[in-house]
Amino acid sequence: MRNFLIHCLACAALLVMCLPVAFIVTLLLLPLWSWIESTYGIESVGHSGPADWCFWLVFGMIAVPLILAVFAYGRRPGGPETPKK
Repeated sequence: MRNFLIHCLACAALLVMCLPVAFIVTLLLLPLWSWIESTYGIESVGHSGPADWCFWLVFGMIAVPLILAVFAYGRRPGGPETPKK
């Protein structure tokens, strides 16, 4: 149970740390969002910057691999869930 709580806290901390990173990356990808809007007609750039879905897409692409890595680390042989001898 303790390891589960540690994993949950690690995931929560990673999600919080991903927020500013995703914001910056979303702004850096502004030329891509403009290209998507002009090519496909999908509303992705407004008067105040990229649309919300652009941010959430970038956030998901950053956060999901990190969360999967936390759980993969916990399941690997010799990881924190393996009892020490």
